[in-house]
Amino acid sequence: MAVLVVLLGGASVAARLDDSSSDSAFPGRPDDAASAPLGAPAAGGTASDAYAFIATQKGGSDPVTYDPCAPIHLVVDARTIVDGGMKLLEQALDEVSEASGLQLVVDGLTDDEAPEGDAVTGPDRTWLPVTVTWSDPKASPKLKGDVAGYAGSSSIERDGHRWFVTGTVVLDGPQLKRILDQRGGRAGVRSVMMHELAHLVGLDHVDAAGQLMRPSGDESITTWGAGDRTGLAAVGSGRCIPY
Repeated sequence: MAVLVVLLGGASVAARLDDSSSDSAFPGRPDDAASAPLGAPAAGGTASDAYAFIATQKGGSDPVTYDPCAPIHLVVDARTIVDGGMKLLEQALDEVSEASGLQLVVDGLTDDEAPEGDAVTGPDRTWLPVTVTWSDPKASPKLKGDVAGYAGSSSIERDGHRWFVTGTVVLDGPQLKRILDQRGGRAGVRSVMMHELAHLVGLDHVDAAGQLMRPSGDESITTWGAGDRTGLAAVGSGRCIPY
């Protein structure tokens, strides 16, 4: 029997910093940023138009993306994490990195709740890390019903171009534990994480057969489809932020 899970993707947040901000508001270049992309999307595969972007650049069709010249840092709130959840998360991150070329790095665990509101930088004037929160429907009402997770990113604008700089991923620990306990559960939980991480870096739902980014998933689809890979390659091929 297929495991049916509604996978809710979050929309991007409006730009928080732009060229009108003072120089003290826009942070400096991250210490681990490079002058060229840190990775490249996986080569080969069949191109497909079965993908969609959460946000595009003003007046065009190019996606809003993360800076490919710097790692995307993440911290994990593990309050309802499933058994082996950190390993599954690392595997899901590797799948996103391989398909997009983006480098996603887990800095460790956190007891702090994900920031709310407009904040994209912390007290040290660096971009806030992405928070991956293992939650439940009581603490995160969007998880009610069959929703296993949701995700989204906040963006900034400079010289008329937008970039994602931080975001959140929220996973339903109790529901994912039920999936984990079923046959093929590890692949099922990992595919939910892959789906939500793809939302984080800029992919939206697409109603196309065989794609992991469909709004509803089942146990038969646990790897990227051709459209997923084409879309992830696109969101991994954005511009570097000009600090």
